[in-house]
Amino acid sequence: MTQARAPGHPITASVLLTDSSDRILIVHPAKPGAPWALPGGIVEANESPVDAARREVREELGLDVDVRTFDLFAVEWLQAMRAGRRNRLAFVFAGPRLSQADTDRITLQSSEVDDWRWETPSSALRVVHPAIAARIRGPLQLPGEAVYLETRIERTK
Repeated sequence: MTQARAPGHPITASVLLTDSSDRILIVHPAKPGAPWALPGGIVEANESPVDAARREVREELGLDVDVRTFDLFAVEWLQAMRAGRRNRLAFVFAGPRLSQADTDRITLQSSEVDDWRWETPSSALRVVHPAIAARIRGPLQLPGEAVYLETRIERTK
């Protein structure tokens, strides 16, 4: 008897961190050829998306940030693009505005990310993965103004 995979979706969580100039903090994953991204990653077993968002920022940047459940910025359902993959959910939380003191404390975990930088929203949209750009496109929402998105792949017969 073959073991069926449990239904459900893999989940990711990321954090949209800004500074006093409304620039967005982006990170470069420590993988050759990887596009720039928001700090974040996979939600682990028995972990909530908001807890994963906090953990990922702590792991990748060495910062403890106050991300709260009502800071939800966007949720996206993504259809699997390849055979054998599963659809997934991606949560983005609006993190706190970082001060210069916060920025000075950034310490990268080199196994996760190899660089970070501030980008204006328009320039960030050009360098991050298109799926991430779609989640953060438009005005920076205030807490309570979350966006739900779905990414579907049109199948041809």
